[in-house]
Amino acid sequence: MRRVLAALGFFLICLCCSIGCTSGDNCSSGNHCECSGGDQCFLGCDGDGCDQSCHNMGTLCGTTCGDDCRSQCHDVGTTCSQSCGSRCGLECSHVPTCGVLCGDNCLLKCHDTSACSAQVGPNSEVTCTSVDTCRVKCTGSCIVHCADTGCNITCGETAPATECEHGRYACGGC
Repeated sequence: MRRVLAALGFFLICLCCSIGCTSGDNCSSGNHCECSGGDQCFLGCDGDGCDQSCHNMGTLCGTTCGDDCRSQCHDVGTTCSQSCGSRCGLECSHVPTCGVLCGDNCLLKCHDTSACSAQVGPNSEVTCTSVDTCRVKCTGSCIVHCADTGCNITCGETAPATECEHGRYACGGC
């Protein structure tokens, strides 16, 4: 619950920051929006099916979107924060901290980061590669691939995930 509140707090802070889209100001359904080359950026898509990219920022980068979206966040100085509805494809890499909130049927790839914290919905799949700490909370059935890293996977509020095989964990059965 603290992670959820922290992520929401980050988004509120980002709302106070200016939005800088290098691809224009059209961050709406079905469009690509990109932000790069500044200190901090927040890309808010006011619909579904958006394609967001936030990269090469000095401090913070955040994306938020409805359903069926794609979001990439990489090469950011401190934190990438991503929030998405259902059926999204998210990637976070080359940043000290990734924070992700995603609904059901999401695919998340965290790699080359110090810490990746995510809350995902039912039928989601998370892959942590070259991550020091991978913390995933599944609110339903999910699969987490987390080998050779500090894995902390919970199902629901407190139940631990089942290790199906080395580096592959599941909530809701293998």
